[in-house]
Amino acid sequence: MSISLIAWLWPTLGALLLLMLMSRYNKAWQRRRVLAEAVIALTLASVPFLFTSDYPLLLQLVLMAMQSWVILLAGRLLFGRLPEELLRSSTHFNSVLGLAIFLVVTDAWLGAKMLGFDSLSYRSIAMVLLLVSVVVAMLFLYQIFWTLKHYRLRKLDEHLSLKQLPTVTLAIPARNETHALAECLQAAIASDYPKLEILVLDDCSQDKTSQIIRAYAHDGVRFVQGSDPADGWLGKNQALRTLAQEALGDFIVFADVDTHVDVQSITRLVKYALSNELDMVSVLPQRRDGLSTATLLQQLRYYWQVALPVTNRRVPVASQCWLIRRKTLKKLGGFESVSQKIVPEGSFARKLFAEDRYRFIISNHEVGVSTAKKWSSQIETGVRFLYPTFKRQPFLVLFGCLLLLGVMLLPFAVLLMAPSDPALFIAALVACSVLWLGYVLVVIRTHPRTWMLSVLCLPLSLVQEVLLLLGSMLTYEFGDVNWKGRNVCYAVITRSRLK
Repeated sequence: MSISLIAWLWPTLGALLLLMLMSRYNKAWQRRRVLAEAVIALTLASVPFLFTSDYPLLLQLVLMAMQSWVILLAGRLLFGRLPEELLRSSTHFNSVLGLAIFLVVTDAWLGAKMLGFDSLSYRSIAMVLLLVSVVVAMLFLYQIFWTLKHYRLRKLDEHLSLKQLPTVTLAIPARNETHALAECLQAAIASDYPKLEILVLDDCSQDKTSQIIRAYAHDGVRFVQGSDPADGWLGKNQALRTLAQEALGDFIVFADVDTHVDVQSITRLVKYALSNELDMVSVLPQRRDGLSTATLLQQLRYYWQVALPVTNRRVPVASQCWLIRRKTLKKLGGFESVSQKIVPEGSFARKLFAEDRYRFIISNHEVGVSTAKKWSSQIETGVRFLYPTFKRQPFLVLFGCLLLLGVMLLPFAVLLMAPSDPALFIAALVACSVLWLGYVLVVIRTHPRTWMLSVLCLPLSLVQEVLLLLGSMLTYEFGDVNWKGRNVCYAVITRSRLK
């Protein structure tokens, strides 16, 4: 073992142990700021020795990423933004996980050297990662086929009489939506559903949103005045609660302003829910906007909803348009039970999915639910959603970034370099082809107007996803996460708990 490797191993190990011990013992925790500075000093001091060790460059970069996360954990202790209980439990979870990864990677490498496998080449590492990419891509492709087959309108009873149809409230929260509100309300008014109530809440807008809402009063649109968020509430969640309290329908359809429903959309959704004895349905809308930065450099949120496996803990749900029985919403505790959730409908969906009373469907021309969103709004949404999706745990973000870089982006990088090694080229080509095929199947359904150009930008979208994930984490930990002028970061971070 080289001197450089020893000089790197012990300070790094000491930094991780120090983090774990200070989260474990009260006396050490009381001196956490001083100890956090020691962790940062140890980690920074070991960095030069890492790059003079005999580790391969790729492994050095991975371990350097781990050291960056150790510095992040220590930085959180210095800033102290989180409640003490949450900060301590999160530090313990992340330090134990980091220590385990450190020991596994180091032992594996040292074991390989002792057995004479120290000549492990970049080609061997790249081949292993490419084979993993192929397997992951095939699993995603299988899940995409399964999702597209099952999450569509099925068993739709078209013969329900007017008397059998329940009353429905279309509830739309609006905050500074002058640019899109009129078009949204015109589409809602055109709905053919015979028992429809339309509620629009002005969530303390600073523009002419309230005037636009009132202008449609003669068409049956009811204006609801919102208020500033109370303590313990996110602004949008409070707006949804107010709409639910004002709603008179047996079902409530919650929709964003940038989500448009076709003439028959609400009718089909209600009939689908009744025909399948469902209490909740959410709809992944199609993009109706044309060629733009937003459709080329799209966030991969739609893709993950379709490609990731469905479990009781991970249920796909669309925030832009979802329907729920009003009585069921009350039984689940209403929005009071999810006042701090970035995706409140996700909690309802998980509970009802376990009872087979929830379905997720992907919109098409038959469903007729669509949306349009600027690229800047997509970035804002990505920053707001991603870190909470990863349970606000830095090492889970590390895993996500390594998965995106080492499994999904690597095949495209290998193809771009056009290696002379036929085995590497074929493995990269297979991985890219399967990934692209799955992405095409999703984008054809969700971006029907621009899919041919959108699919070409998959590598750029993956890079953007990595940057968004890192940006979301850093913004939640050290900055302000704003949604339409309101900071949602502090409330969400202070109320979160390890699950």
